[in-house]
Amino acid sequence: MHPDTLDPPSLASDLASLAPAIRSFGPEHSPAADRIAMLAHRLEEGTFHLAVLGQFKRGKSTLLNALLGEAVLPSSVVPLTAIPTRISAGPARTVRVAFHDRPDENVGAVDAAELSTVLARYVTEEANPENRLGVREVHVQHPSPALSHGVVLIDTPGIGSTFAHNTATTMAFLAECDAALFLVSADPPITAVEVEFLREVHGCVPRLFFVLNKVDYLSDDEATTAIGFLRRVLVEQAGLPADLPVYPVSARRGLAARASGDATAWNASGCAEVADRLLAFLAMEKHQVLEVSVRRQAADLVDEVLLALRLSARALAMPLEELEEKHRRFETALLEAEQQRRFARDMLTGEQKRMAELVEAHAAVLRERYRARLTDAALAALSTVGTEAAAVEAMAALVAEEFPRELEATAAVLDEELACRLQVHHENAARLIGSVRTAAAELFEVPYRVPTSEHRFERRARAWWVRRDRSSSPVLPVPPEVVDRALPRALRERRARARVERQVENLVRANVENLRWSTLQDLDAAFRGFATELDTGLEEAVAATRGAIDAAVAARRQHEAAVRDLADRREEQVALLVAALERLRGSP
Repeated sequence: MHPDTLDPPSLASDLASLAPAIRSFGPEHSPAADRIAMLAHRLEEGTFHLAVLGQFKRGKSTLLNALLGEAVLPSSVVPLTAIPTRISAGPARTVRVAFHDRPDENVGAVDAAELSTVLARYVTEEANPENRLGVREVHVQHPSPALSHGVVLIDTPGIGSTFAHNTATTMAFLAECDAALFLVSADPPITAVEVEFLREVHGCVPRLFFVLNKVDYLSDDEATTAIGFLRRVLVEQAGLPADLPVYPVSARRGLAARASGDATAWNASGCAEVADRLLAFLAMEKHQVLEVSVRRQAADLVDEVLLALRLSARALAMPLEELEEKHRRFETALLEAEQQRRFARDMLTGEQKRMAELVEAHAAVLRERYRARLTDAALAALSTVGTEAAAVEAMAALVAEEFPRELEATAAVLDEELACRLQVHHENAARLIGSVRTAAAELFEVPYRVPTSEHRFERRARAWWVRRDRSSSPVLPVPPEVVDRALPRALRERRARARVERQVENLVRANVENLRWSTLQDLDAAFRGFATELDTGLEEAVAATRGAIDAAVAARRQHEAAVRDLADRREEQVALLVAALERLRGSP
């Protein structure tokens, strides 16, 4: 039967029964069995993960609330924390908050207003600054019809902060998303920050759709022009296909229509098309996309287990003297692999040091450029308005408007450089892990198909910026400007300038050091994670292949009945996996 004719529940059932069978072959096959069981669970769950992305203040929360039918998600005048919120179908409104270092918290059966208040405690900077509560994710269940097709909406923080802030909350989960809605608005249709972000994320999800919000502020001609401009930018600057769907909506009017039960206004807002056509279409498409991915991953896992079983069967058929010789040669190959692993770890340590030096160099450049821009802005305000308050406001405005772009550019360069460097190490690690299985296959002359492994770097930390310097408070009970009034003008100006320059230095230190610290933390997590992945992958490959060969050697050294019994079991196990592989790959 061709794989496309097999529905997902049948495939899920097949994998669910295959996992315990593989686990029964021996403890060395438990990692593969666990992964196959996880694939079966994902098919049985049958949910479609739809991430909703957008720059800060584009109306993302309003659109999500309109789709849900009520104001559930909190909105804010400042960006929310870097915490994803997953919204799935459920009989009642409930919230489950997952933390990094303590048990989950559950809040059940709340109304829309209470739900919004509960969420605000965990996902807003006002209530949870810098995520001091250690929230990892928030899971919401909601009885909205928009979720009835098995769609899980994933709300993300606005991307109007730093690039590290963006990618920390998107790259880490976009790999498990089946599609994404990218929200832009008519003021302006798309910005340079959004274009740069799209260049990074558009390859991370199978399907990407665009919503142009706030079209109610435009005439029909203006809306048509805005959509045309958006399409041109997406193609020419972001490198996206020309046929990407763009849905014009007014999320504000859509939410109001849902609140009042006005079906005509709901349709006119454009949100009905997103809810009725897009979500239903994506939910229908999910089965095909998900099944293709699961089949490929499961087939690769079965291939690895099949290699170990064939190695054992081949070894059982060999004369004991030949078997022991090949066993010794395989152990030599494992020693070489271990030496290569140590060499790879040494190379990784050097790579991390070089990347840290690159971070320091970029931070130094940013520090100088940012110091000059803040000083110019502050002194200009001090000169024209004549008050330190005006200088502080000028610096705050510059931090909010310009510094995010500085961080965008700096962090984008570092992200790209790190991704390129780690990709080389990932490819080398995949070859090293594969070399263990390949060496065994060649030594014992059994067929083996090397799987194609994909690796992706994920940023998990985030950077943030400080708009005002709060590092020091006045020593005197009255503002320094009041005290300075009694001083000569030249002295007053010097003292004011000195205080402003200290403010500049504190702001530079706070903002640039945040980026530097966050990036160095990301580096450390990335390299430590990669090293663990390398060690674990190599250990699993060695355990599976060595276990199969060692079992055969032990049986051959025993009486003939033990050899025949194990050989019969291997033959049955190989036949079971060959049949499973045929079903997964659609072989005749």
